[in-house]
Formats: sequence, C-alpha cells, structure tokens
Amino acid sequence: MRRPLVMAGLSVAALVSVAAAGRQIEARAGFANPKAITVVADAARLAQAVTPGQLADLVLDRLHNFQRNPVWGHRDHNGKDRLKAWVWTYLARAAVVLYQQTHDRRLIEAVLTRTADYAAAARPQNVQSAYGWYTDDAQTGTSYREVPVAGLIMAPVVDLLLAAQQDADLELLVGPQRGALMRMLEDAAAGVKDRYLEDHGHGYYLLPSGEDVVPLNLSSIYAEPLLGLWQLTHKPEYLRQVTGIARTWKTLLQQQPGKGVTWPYWPKPAPADLRKGPRERLVKAAAGIMFPKAAYQAGIVLDRHDISAIAGVPFSTLMVQLDAGHVLIRKHVDPGSDSYLMANRADGDSPLALGAWYVYRCFDMRLAADLDRVMFGIDATFYQHNMLALLGLAKRMAAEREPGGCADQDSAAAAQPMTKATLPRT
Repeated sequence: MRRPLVMAGLSVAALVSVAAAGRQIEARAGFANPKAITVVADAARLAQAVTPGQLADLVLDRLHNFQRNPVWGHRDHNGKDRLKAWVWTYLARAAVVLYQQTHDRRLIEAVLTRTADYAAAARPQNVQSAYGWYTDDAQTGTSYREVPVAGLIMAPVVDLLLAAQQDADLELLVGPQRGALMRMLEDAAAGVKDRYLEDHGHGYYLLPSGEDVVPLNLSSIYAEPLLGLWQLTHKPEYLRQVTGIARTWKTLLQQQPGKGVTWPYWPKPAPADLRKGPRERLVKAAAGIMFPKAAYQAGIVLDRHDISAIAGVPFSTLMVQLDAGHVLIRKHVDPGSDSYLMANRADGDSPLALGAWYVYRCFDMRLAADLDRVMFGIDATFYQHNMLALLGLAKRMAAEREPGGCADQDSAAAAQPMTKATLPRT
C-alpha cells in the first residue's frame, strides 16, 4: 500500500544526497501544514535517471496487462462501462511518443493490436445504431455515445498516423492498416457530428441527452484528435468544429496580470457571459490542456499570449510557495481559491495531474526544472502512478531530444498556411 504523498515526498527529500555538497537534504519532518508538498532540491538528477527505455518498458508491461482483458467489463463508480477508454488513451499515446525515441516496434504492435479490439467494439453505422463506441449505463439500462469517449479512443490512432507521416520505418509498420484505421476514425467522427453546436462562433459538444453541453475539458479531449484528423484529411467540417472549440477557449481564458489565470469548467452557450460557471478542477483541466497547444501550433485562433498564459498556470495560479522547500497546490484553476489539495490519500494522486503541463515546457522555460522539483517531491516514481503525468513526461523527453528544440514549437505555428481569411466563417 502506498504511503501518504507528503510522507513519500519527505522520505525522498530525506534520503536523496546532494552530490555537490555531499550531505543530506533536510526533510523538515515536523512541518505542520498537512497540505504541504515537499520540494526536492535534487530533482534534476532524479529526472535524468529516468530514460525513454525505462518508460517504454513500463508502458509495454501495462499495455500487455491491459490487453489480457476485453475492452468491455469495467464499470466506474457511476455504473458506466466506458470501454476502459481513459486507460487506453494515455498508455497508447505514451507508446507512440516513446516509439519515436526508442524505435521499439513492440510499442506500435501493442497499439495496433488493441486498436483492432476497439474497431471490433464499435457499432456499425446503420438505421438502428450510428457508428461509435457506446457507453453502457447500468443505472439507466441504456447505452449511448459520448463525445469524449470517442476522442479518448481516437487520439492514439491519430497520433500514430501523424507520426508515420514523418517516419519511414513507422509507415512500414502502419501502412498496411492505414486504410482501415482512417475508416474507423472518419466513421467515429461522423457518428458524433450531430453533437456539435455553434453559437456566435463558439463551439460546444452536446451531452447524449442533448439538453446541455459537454464541459470544456471533455470537449477538448475530442477536439484534439479531430484537429489531427483534419491534418490527415483536410476536410473542412473537422476544421470548422476545431475552430469553434478554439474560439471558446480563447473567450473563456481570463488572464489577470500578476494575479493568475482561470477559466470555467462548464461554459454555457447563451447571450449571458460565457465565463460564468463553476471553476475548473486541476485534475479535469489537466486532461484538456493539450488541445489549446495543438490549436496554437496549427495556427488556429489561439495566439502566443494565450498559450503562454496556459503554460504559466502552474506558477501563476496552481502552486503557492510556502517556503524554500514546500508548496501548496490549489484544487482549482482559480488564483483566488484558498482550497488546496491534501498531500495524502484524501486526494489520491490528484496533485500528480500537474505533470500534464510538461507538454508546455517550450512555452515557459521554468516548467521542466520547477515541475520536476514538485513532481519528484510528491513521488519519486510519479510516472508509474498517474498515466497523464506519464504521457506528459514522455512528451517532455521527446521535446528535449528534437534537433530543433523549442525553436520548432513557435515556428510550427508560424509556418502553417492558416490565416483569418481561411478559417471557417461563422
């Protein structure tokens, strides 16, 4: 059984030696605040010790265990079977990222094997049932398609096909199945096309009931692979939806100089202020922040100012410094909140969701080093316990190994042939 997170952090701080000084880091075990996260001063050494090969072995082991069971058969606390989509998406996406660093073809073979299982689990498009992956709801005795579930299942496949365009060896592995994979993706997108709603240029997706819209983070989980599908096909409908969601993001971002950044969890399409609504929790925000980065890099709506604001959220909004060795982590993306995550089992691994921000390291140069100090302080093997953090770390490693480094991040956005004139009209 895992120890409370604060104790895990304290023990790491107490045991890790500082090579330059040849002494022990003081743990300050008597620190009184139960919500304090201990910062590890020697995190750089811990981070450097983690290799792409180690992460690849971890992901392979998890994927093989995952594949031993059918995609159906696991209900969440609400009695809903969502085909293990949350587990699949982070493991498989990490596998694609790590393949590009290790060239271990077993990673791709595992992704393709499980993709075939998901293709078989989708219902065919016919009169009785639109194509897609259906959530089985034990409480209501019904099944229905959820937009975010489609995004979770599609995302690794989109990543794989995009990566294969840049890698001849990977294309040899994927090429024979490319046609079938593209059909699966496009059929899935067609199956939820009628869920898209646009209001004054702002995009939303509807819940299965059609009575309300999907929260922002869940809309983003679908919009990101849809953006990749547009890059693969250049179909205007995909771009129209992605642009609408990006406009919603841009409007919802509330930036207060010197006071942090916030956005609501559940935007409401109405003449009233879109920014009204409940605050976004850290763990939910972390699941959706890859979309605005992808939109910016594709030259769609969001600009460098927007993306820098999101990149800086850990420092401007989420982390509060207590002293040189301890921080608090807010539960919500709200600089005015005084509600903090407990550094123990009460909040589980919620603080580890900060690892999602590793993907923004090129847009705020503090991120890699400062996040390392917090993440390794929470848990020296945090990437084994939170798959979103695992994916973030894998992407951070990939960015550090790219020949162009961070210079490519902005140049990619600048090089896109997208202009205001070519964006879909509203």
